[in-house]
Amino acid sequence: MAEYLRTSGERRKPSRWPWVVVAVVALGAGVATNLWFRGLDMKLDTVWRDFMQPEAPTAEVSSAEKLTQIMEALVPIATNDATTVASVASAESDTVGEALALEAAGDLLGARELLFAAVTGTPQRDAAEEALGRVNVALLTTPRAMPGKVTYVIRPGDSLAKIASEFVCPVLLIQKINGIANPSRIQPGDALRVMDHPQFAITIGKRDNTLLVTLGGEFFKRYSVGTGEYGKTPTGTFVIDAKEEEPVWWKDGKAIPFGDKENILGTRWMHIEATGDTPPVSGYGIHGTWDNASLGKQSSAGCIRMKNADVEEVYMMVPRGTPVTIVE
Repeated sequence: MAEYLRTSGERRKPSRWPWVVVAVVALGAGVATNLWFRGLDMKLDTVWRDFMQPEAPTAEVSSAEKLTQIMEALVPIATNDATTVASVASAESDTVGEALALEAAGDLLGARELLFAAVTGTPQRDAAEEALGRVNVALLTTPRAMPGKVTYVIRPGDSLAKIASEFVCPVLLIQKINGIANPSRIQPGDALRVMDHPQFAITIGKRDNTLLVTLGGEFFKRYSVGTGEYGKTPTGTFVIDAKEEEPVWWKDGKAIPFGDKENILGTRWMHIEATGDTPPVSGYGIHGTWDNASLGKQSSAGCIRMKNADVEEVYMMVPRGTPVTIVE
């Protein structure tokens, strides 16, 4: 700046020292800043180099050591998977537990709905199936409401046999639902609860020795059974065409009455007849047994045997004409 200052009437050049000081300070600051950034840059470069090009191992890693390192790296993944499975199982267990609580509280329909969700392909399937079977039987055999159950008002001239024929619902089941001890003592005007054309079906598995009852295509209850030794039980499609309480067993043309220790048929008998393309069979059926140790395995002469209490339950529920499928 070439301007002159006026002081006391004199003219003189301004002093240059302040500008020199400013210049020196600025230069020093610039040098210091440059040195700081260079140091930071060197540090960042070192970190980056170490990250991208880690120090090479001093010794070669063997294949076995590499495999060990891989397996150790997979441990957290496996642990996470196990945790996930455990969480799912816990959630399913909670579902079954919640259903059992509803069952204990008397909300059988609510329990049934939850158990249907837990019964297929889960770690809790067995527990869910056991509970669902129990709940289904309790709903079916009491006046409680459930899908397929209707109210029927008895008309003059009705009999339980006539009502059973109209609804294709066994007399024993109508009696059980309504607590009728004597089927001949029903009164016109009384209301009955009846299953309306229940679509029961039975599937028997020879490999796992189980009998599965479904209702309307949905799981109803599973039972342990005995099937024929060496695979003697025929496979295919059948139908229950005859039912008998306290059955007589025919052996070598001789009738062995119910109650005789040689009669092996237990308390109920349901004869099956082949249908469709299944070759005709003779003398096969589903029956009770006095020998519960023979269940859960291939142990019979070819028929399907059940606990007496179980065969009585199935006998009461399913009408003649119920389809039966036997698979390996």
